[in-house]
Amino acid sequence: MSEQTELPFSREEYALRLDQVRRRMEAAGIEVLLTTVPENIVYLTGYSTLGYFTYQVLVLSLHHEPILLTRAINVEKAQVDSCLRCIEGYQDTEDADEATHRVLERYGLLAKRIANQDDAWFFSVARYKKLLRRLGAADLIDGSGLIEHVRRIKSRGEIDYIRQAGRYCEASLRAAIGAVAAGATENDVAAAAYQAMYQAGSEFLGHEAQYVAGPAAGLGFECAKRRPIRADDVVYMEAGGTHQRYNCMLSRTVIVGKPDPKWIAMAEASRDALEAAKTAIRPGVTSHEVDRAARTVMRKAGLGRYFSHRTGYSIGIGLPPDWGEGRIMSINENDPTVLEPGMCFHLIPDLKLVREGGVVFSESVLVTETGHERLTDFPSEIFFK
Repeated sequence: MSEQTELPFSREEYALRLDQVRRRMEAAGIEVLLTTVPENIVYLTGYSTLGYFTYQVLVLSLHHEPILLTRAINVEKAQVDSCLRCIEGYQDTEDADEATHRVLERYGLLAKRIANQDDAWFFSVARYKKLLRRLGAADLIDGSGLIEHVRRIKSRGEIDYIRQAGRYCEASLRAAIGAVAAGATENDVAAAAYQAMYQAGSEFLGHEAQYVAGPAAGLGFECAKRRPIRADDVVYMEAGGTHQRYNCMLSRTVIVGKPDPKWIAMAEASRDALEAAKTAIRPGVTSHEVDRAARTVMRKAGLGRYFSHRTGYSIGIGLPPDWGEGRIMSINENDPTVLEPGMCFHLIPDLKLVREGGVVFSESVLVTETGHERLTDFPSEIFFK
């Protein structure tokens, strides 16, 4: 086996996380919890891999240390990169559900009250049905959200990693802005952004960054292509950075050529909505109240009809296809969730006009004991080229 790498966090912190999850399991009457969510596996073990497109499962028990079942080719990486001592592999020729049964039987867990994380993206309905048949169970308890609830509040170490990812964001966005020019392509801008991001120290992002110009920027989740940037285009920029799988995001708007007052007004509304949301953040307020602060700005500017999505989402560990933790918490209308110190969010009140373009101001913030702290540091201005 290769020499073990340094873990992202101390073994004591991993033990504390596991203890918090176990307490929630016990309260829910669960003795064994199965999770295939890669971010949850990273959070509880330190093990990170791109191999989650094939079946892997972390088995959590109230009275036994965690067990990872993964494809045989991944076993050594798990031994090197995680705090785990119990790692089991299955061959590509072996049925993964049979392997799951084998592991549960080996560790004496088959007769326990077993829960599965039903909302996992990488656990299909077909897989669930096969597992039920192999375990001889009519159903399993749904353990969705148990681990995510613990992940909502970040430790000091986690916050430091998000801050560091913010430094990569800043480097990436500066380079992207510098590369914007009439005649350059979106790919030219993205190439400059990614080069600066990686040179600053980032890992691969949990989600593609967005550097899109002109009418294409009015489309949700559009990414850079070979499109040339034209004079008078508005360029929508959403940069990212990742450190130890913790993601941070930052967005700004660039206007090329002669500024159109319409786009300036919309970009200013996005910026003002962002500032209003940040000002509203403090412990004890609800997600709805923060969202309302941003939405009120948009409505007063006459742009409410273009702002139909959430104001922000939780951030932390992210692997493709998502760099956010929206499945844990979003800043959204009618959401009664109360903000607590240690929560981190990406606030992104952007505006998109289909077939015309889009503008954006966004920042990542930490909920502190008295308000908020910016996790990214970048001029809050529209950039003109």
